[in-house]
Amino acid sequence: MLRPGLLSSMTRIALVCSEPIRESMAGIGIRYLEFARRLPAAGIDAVLVSPSSLREMLRLGLSADRVRHFEGGRLSRILDDCDGIVVQGHLTAEVLGQLPDKPTAIDLYDPYLIENLAYAQDRWSNPFAHDRRAWLQQMSRGDFFLCSSEDQRLFYLGFLTSLGRVNPDSVRRDPGLSQLIAVVPFGVPEELPQHRPYLPAAPVGSRRFLFGGLYDWYDPWTVLEALEILNRPDWSVVFVRNPNPETTPQTLMSEVERWAAGRGWLGNRVRVIDWVPAERRFDLLRDVDGLVATHDATIEAQLSMRTRFLEAMLAGCPVVTSECGPLARLIAERNAGVAVPTRDPAALARYLGGMFDDSSALSRRVEAGRALAAEFSWSRAIVPLLPFCRSPWIDPDKLESDFPASSMAMGFRSAIPALSSARVVKNRILRGLRRYRRWRGLA
Repeated sequence: MLRPGLLSSMTRIALVCSEPIRESMAGIGIRYLEFARRLPAAGIDAVLVSPSSLREMLRLGLSADRVRHFEGGRLSRILDDCDGIVVQGHLTAEVLGQLPDKPTAIDLYDPYLIENLAYAQDRWSNPFAHDRRAWLQQMSRGDFFLCSSEDQRLFYLGFLTSLGRVNPDSVRRDPGLSQLIAVVPFGVPEELPQHRPYLPAAPVGSRRFLFGGLYDWYDPWTVLEALEILNRPDWSVVFVRNPNPETTPQTLMSEVERWAAGRGWLGNRVRVIDWVPAERRFDLLRDVDGLVATHDATIEAQLSMRTRFLEAMLAGCPVVTSECGPLARLIAERNAGVAVPTRDPAALARYLGGMFDDSSALSRRVEAGRALAAEFSWSRAIVPLLPFCRSPWIDPDKLESDFPASSMAMGFRSAIPALSSARVVKNRILRGLRRYRRWRGLA
């Protein structure tokens, strides 16, 4: 039976986002909102599911039949009419537990196991064990995986290989493993909205730099020390409070505020503002003189795509970052900004002190940044996701996966219910059929 108003050839994909989709949201929320807006143009009926209320999601311009409110324990009912699922974050466990037979693409864009290493001795008793168990579950049960860069893809392929998802059969069927894991980066819009100033006008001759959201794996101290070296009281840095403090610890933000208050900088040389509504984020980027956000040379930096830099470059905002990481490498290679050595406030101060002296060089970097960012348009970014959305598949290799046994061997207990006896028998039959087909040369 056809769904009302839809062609029979269209599939319905559930986009399950663990972060709230609302006016003030972080990068993951923006990512899923863009998926929901753009997949229908490719002939895919997409519905957006998030913990936000329907009212909050409808304010973003989506129609009522395109949004659904997540309710714990009711996913099987909420997503019963969907042909496949794209999911990220902590809601993945619920999807895999309640809908084990539904084709599922798992979005690993946010390497939270690595990010949360910063919290291991801070807030939670043992986030690493919890996150590692979650990744074991996801990579054992998912059918298709998304990541943000080739660096991430290689990292995740190592994890998938250790779980048996990369094997002689999978490589024979798909030598490039493009049906196992694909790069679907964060995108940028093809056109920017007209600029509406968000911040008050700055005094003539002053400079203000945006750091942005401050997560505990960033390094704000190099920027603050560089400002001390420069000794320019009319230069300031702007930090932004996270919109999800209940799930995103703000320990480092608190430390920065205490440090700035102790020096009399808070409110002038160091400014902290609330999270900007998503539709105004490009206004903020056009209100500042540059985006300056530094980090240490960590595995988190090596695996993360700093989406704030993509958007800043598109908006014509000069960018300064630390060396280390795929986007920092691209920025340096394309002369689209500056990547300074990590933990080197003197080097950062030297560059900031002279970055406005040569307007021609600065303009060339800005234009190179715009060209680089344009390569990450949303229309390009979602292309590797389209085959799964048009014809969702079950990866046969996950039938070989004995996750509960492997997880127990590693000292973890699965939060996802073990497969039922009937499903175990079904999997064994399917494995036997696959081996028989291989033996007969039919596979």
